[in-house]
Formats: sequence, C-alpha cells, structure tokens
Amino acid sequence: MGQQNPTKSKSQSSGAPHLGHNRPHLPAEELAAELAVLQEAERKTSLEKLKQPELVDYVYEVRFYPGASLISGELKAYDMRHARRVLNVILGVTRLPVDTKIIEKAVVEREWKEISAVRNRKILKILTVHHHWLQGMPDGKRADMSGEDLEGANLAGRNLSMVSLANANLSGASLRGAVLVGADMSGADLSNADLSGADLTNASLAEANLIGADLSKVQLKSTDFWRANLSRAKISPETLHQALGCQQ
Repeated sequence: MGQQNPTKSKSQSSGAPHLGHNRPHLPAEELAAELAVLQEAERKTSLEKLKQPELVDYVYEVRFYPGASLISGELKAYDMRHARRVLNVILGVTRLPVDTKIIEKAVVEREWKEISAVRNRKILKILTVHHHWLQGMPDGKRADMSGEDLEGANLAGRNLSMVSLANANLSGASLRGAVLVGADMSGADLSNADLSGADLTNASLAEANLIGADLSKVQLKSTDFWRANLSRAKISPETLHQALGCQQ
C-alpha cells in the first residue's frame, strides 16, 4: 500500500478555511468561509484606522502676568491634554498660566458666526431706522453706533451718511464703496479696514486709527484727518496730500 501524503492529509482534515484564489473549483461553503475571513480582516483593519486619533485645530491665548501682552495663535493636537503639551513647546515653558485659553478652532468659528449673525441683525435694524431719518420720516432716528464692537463687520456699499461711529472698533471691517458722507468716525479703530472707493466727504476721522487701512480711490472733500494715524495705509500720494491738507 502506498503511503499517504501527510501534508495533504493534514490539509484535508483541518477545518480552517484556506485562501483559494488559485483553486478554481472550490466548494461554495469553503469559498463563503474564506470570504468571511477576508471580511473580518477588513473590518479589523478599519477599526484600527478608526482608533488612530486625528489632529484637531486649536486656538490659544496666553498672558503670563497682568498687563503683559497677549500671546495668541493656532496649533494642532490630538486632544486638550496634548494641546497643552504642544503649547509648552511652542512657548518654551514648562508651566502655563492658570488662565491660559485653549479652544477648538471649530468651536470659536461657530461662536463667531453666531455673534456675527446677531450683530448683523442689530445693524440692519439700526440702519433701517436711520434711512427713515435721512428721508425725514417721523419714525426715523439717526444711527448711533459709537463705541460699538464692529470688528470685521461687512458694511460694504452701505449708506452710512451721518452715522455716528465715534470710538467704534472697526478693525478689519469692510467699508468698501460705503457712503460715509458726514459720518463721525473720530477716534474709531479702522486698522486694516477696507475703505477703498468709499465716499468720505465731510466725514470726521479725527484721531482715528487707520494703520494698514485701504484708502485707495476714496473720495475726500472737507474730510477731517486731524491727528489720524495713517501708518502703512494704502493711499495714493495725491490723496494723502489732500487728506493732510498739504499745499501743492
């Protein structure tokens, strides 16, 4: 009697499925078992991928002692604990101040959108009543937004004639093409604001902060720039001479 092939005998007796892509005549039940093994392996691989943490964008604010300059920026980390360690490395310190703020950027952006929506509705209501005032309607009232926080507000193309924006925070705001005839913006923070193409006839910008502001193609006539800070402002030499009242 011939000897049996021990390898073949072991393979046939084993209940474990085999990958049979090189065996075209597999029984259906064996093929199903092999596919089940493959699907399980893929499932485990997917779970392993899900376990890998993803980097999250954070924003931070740090002030090392009262009165010190605020240090702010962005960083990427896996979680809040990791974010604090990353910030330690960024700042080169072993301990962060107790009032250090580290917040997910997505949360900050969502809150900012909500704040902006509320602010925009408020501005719209104020300007609607203001336009009635400009038209001499009895329910009208001159808009007074002096001292308001309007940072980054979009007021492009708006008719803001005679509006009071004294001491308002308009840094980074868009006032491109806005009508600001007779508007009071004295003492306002207009740093990095876009005023390109705006009509500033008879407007007051006395002591206003216009650092880095875009004043290209603005209309100036009797505009008050007394003690206004025009450092790094985008403005043509002719317009600058006109703003400063230089004689040619």
